[in-house]
Amino acid sequence: MKLLAIDSSGDSSSVALIYEDEILSYSKTHARKERPNWNNLLSSVGINKQIHISEIDCFAFGRGPGSYTGIRSLASFMKGLSWTQKKPLIGISNLKSIAYQVNNEVINTKYNVINVALKSDLDEVYFCKYLNSPQLEKQSDEQVKSYKQLADPMLLSNPLAIYAGNGWDDERIKLDTNSLFNIHSNALSIAHLANFKFNNQDKFLPEEANPVYLKDTNYKKISDE
Repeated sequence: MKLLAIDSSGDSSSVALIYEDEILSYSKTHARKERPNWNNLLSSVGINKQIHISEIDCFAFGRGPGSYTGIRSLASFMKGLSWTQKKPLIGISNLKSIAYQVNNEVINTKYNVINVALKSDLDEVYFCKYLNSPQLEKQSDEQVKSYKQLADPMLLSNPLAIYAGNGWDDERIKLDTNSLFNIHSNALSIAHLANFKFNNQDKFLPEEANPVYLKDTNYKKISDE
């Protein structure tokens, strides 16, 4: 199995390559609205040097939510790769990418819920709740929350919950640091999640791998809680 994943949803871009039994990854920080040269990013894990792009069996990317500019440009680039190589393309939630990292790190099984919150470009967060299990079943829809909603005592006082993502890093949110994981989405976790999906489903068409913004381009809420 040879799978290539890229994430560019926030203040960094990363690439990960699963090549049979080897896993390579690389990350580069940048301003939120800047994007790295895609070809340079691919070459950092050997694509078009030691490994030709035609060898890749499947492509994956962080489909959002996150930076509108980053997600839109990455989705366009990955769709182009998938179409030209005639290979599957899988979009993975950036919120689930964070939940996956926490699920792999936390040994204490008393935590049964992972609440993920990512800062948006405005004074809001993208939010989703997952069951802390290998399958990471969603316990809520992906949604936009205000900080007033995020500071709900009912949400913050659950002793069985983990809080992950940079959305919790705000003076309005008071959390026990023992259950707080200020981590970001990355291509490596997206690659692992995509690999699991690829091995358990039949087809992934590039035209169906669309970005998810949760907001329109004018940053108006689509729905409110």
